[in-house]
Amino acid sequence: MNKSAFLVVCLTLLGVVAAAMVYPFINALLWALVLSILLLPMHRKFLSKSKPGIAAGKSTIVAFLAICLPIALVSSLAISQLAPALNDMTGTQGWEIAGKIDEALQPTLEKLGKHEFHVKEWWAENGEEITQNLRAPATKAAKSFGTGIFTFIVALLSMFFFLRDGKALREPFLTNSGLPREVGENILHRVEQTVHAVFTGSVVVAVIQGTIMGITYAFLGVPNSILLGVISVLLCVVPLLGAPVIYVPVGLLFLAQGETTKAAIVLAVGFIIVSKIDNVLKPLFIGSKVALHPLAIFVSVLGGIAVFGPIGLMVGPMVLSILLGLYDHIAEVRPQQESKPDDSA
Repeated sequence: MNKSAFLVVCLTLLGVVAAAMVYPFINALLWALVLSILLLPMHRKFLSKSKPGIAAGKSTIVAFLAICLPIALVSSLAISQLAPALNDMTGTQGWEIAGKIDEALQPTLEKLGKHEFHVKEWWAENGEEITQNLRAPATKAAKSFGTGIFTFIVALLSMFFFLRDGKALREPFLTNSGLPREVGENILHRVEQTVHAVFTGSVVVAVIQGTIMGITYAFLGVPNSILLGVISVLLCVVPLLGAPVIYVPVGLLFLAQGETTKAAIVLAVGFIIVSKIDNVLKPLFIGSKVALHPLAIFVSVLGGIAVFGPIGLMVGPMVLSILLGLYDHIAEVRPQQESKPDDSA
């Protein structure tokens, strides 16, 4: 084996080992990257008045107080309500709810000739199995909470270095990417705009929607309102789902219990306010900042979540934005290359 081949083998093995070492922290690094981009405008203001290290420290503290700490607190409250909620489903509360649904549905079922079907009997046969199926992901979510805390700690530490050494990290990309400097700058700017637009249009809007529904549930005395509000936020973030997955059953449950006023309030807030916010604010935030087709955003968000988990909500559109930036560059350069005379002719 000559020296060149030996060097290639060594570099390949070292690359594989390095990738294996980094892989467990890929989600934390992606979170750090997204948080760095989101807080970049504020960091630039800090940087104009402080040294890079101090400015990065200030931005990291802001990220912890404004983003990480609220997520951790709300998540812990939601998880604390999860176990009692599952216990209530198998206890007297679940049995009482099934009975009230039975009373509401029986007149309709009798007209349809379904005399033999009773919700209480169905719940007695299947309730325990349904609850056990729900306990598995709930237990997994509780265990993942600790992992999530560790991930955010690593993300905050990584974010500090990303912000502090941003120029040193940015320059190798612009120099070694093989792209003209202005094209590289344009791609980075495009990614920054995409992250801000998707975060505002998806995450912030979803938080607004879930908060409104959570407050509504609490006002009406719905049990585990914080948990339902958090679930509503998560559902609103993911395309094709949304708050109706929660507020429609809650409204129907109120109807089954004879609480028509409460049912009307839940459904009115859901359909008239929360769903309309989604239709108005998302196109406003995303469409005004990013020249991406709604279908492209839809597919990139779903694909990103499928591949990377929750952080894929931001990573998917980022990847799409980079690809489109490269495509635009190729589309611009190719006609110029084709128009040049062939030197070999």
